[in-house]
Amino acid sequence: MTDAESTEMPAADDEHFKPVGTMFILALFVAALILLWASVYVILISRGVTV
Repeated sequence: MTDAESTEMPAADDEHFKPVGTMFILALFVAALILLWASVYVILISRGVTV
């Protein structure tokens, strides 16, 4: 197989790449964001802050 033949069509696996690592890091970021805001909410409630 020559270089021209290998670059003409990508493999089927390359077309449907799923970024598993990126999704894991994104999930960690979202979880950390939720936990931090939840702790702020608990602090505000414990201090009796009203709007």
